[in-house]
Amino acid sequence: MASPRNSDQPKSLLDGVEASVSGALSITSLRHRSAVLKLLPFDGRLLAAEIFETIRQNYLASNATANKDRSKQNWRWHSLQPQIAPHNRSPEVIIERAIAAACVALNRTDWANQIPVASGLVEGAGDGRRAIDLARRHGEKHFELIELKIASDNPLYAAVELVGYACLWLLARSDRPGRSSALLDAERIDLTVLAPEAYYGRFPVAEIEGSFDEGVRALGGAMGVAMSFCFRRLDGSIDAGNLPTQQELLDLLEHSLPACLT
Repeated sequence: MASPRNSDQPKSLLDGVEASVSGALSITSLRHRSAVLKLLPFDGRLLAAEIFETIRQNYLASNATANKDRSKQNWRWHSLQPQIAPHNRSPEVIIERAIAAACVALNRTDWANQIPVASGLVEGAGDGRRAIDLARRHGEKHFELIELKIASDNPLYAAVELVGYACLWLLARSDRPGRSSALLDAERIDLTVLAPEAYYGRFPVAEIEGSFDEGVRALGGAMGVAMSFCFRRLDGSIDAGNLPTQQELLDLLEHSLPACLT
C-alpha cells in the first residue's frame, strides 16, 4: 500500500522548472510565444544549473531514491514502440512511430523511441508519461536524445523540456537503479530538438541554442560526462500525411541540418 503523500512533497520531479526558468529569464511564461520572441540574451550556465538544482531538490524532497527500482522501464535500451492508436492523428506521434516502424522493418538497433525517464519515482505523480521521443546510439557510450516537435510549444519550451530530461538522466546516473542500462553507462549525450524549419520561425534560436549548449556542456563536465545541445531541422520531405519510404525516412534523418548557422 502506498504511503500517504506529504503535502510538501512535489507532485512531479519537474515541479517548479517552468516557473524558475521564466523568472530567471524575466518572461511571463515559457509557453507565451510573444515573450519568447522578445527574449533577451541569458547565461546558459546559470540557467542549466538552475534547472538541475530545481529537479535535484524535488528528487530529494520526494525521496525518489527509494523508488528507483519500482520501474524497469526508465532509461531502457533497446526498445522500439511502433504501435499507434487509429484515432491518434498527432503529426509528432505519427512521425515518431513511423521511425520506430522503419527501424523494426529494417532491423535497425541504433534507434529507440518513447523511453521513460521518471516512471514511479514520485508516488502518485504523472511522471510516468514523461519520455524521450527518440534516441539514437552513435557509439558504445555515445547517445543522442531527441525531442521531436512539429506544431506544439516553441523552441525555448522544447529546449527547457529536453534539458530537464537530461537533468533526470544525470540524477539517475549518479543514483543508479539495480538493473543495468546502456543509456546510464553513456559518457556522451547529445541533446537535439528536431523540428520543421517553420517551427523555428522568428524565434532567437541561435541565441537559445548557443546559451543552452554552453550550459549543458558545463553541467555535464562538472559531473564527468560530455553533453551538448542543438536545434536541427526536420527535412521537409518528412510529412505525417505523406511519409517517404522507410529507408528514405531513416536516410533523411541521418542528414538532418542545423536549424541555424551559428
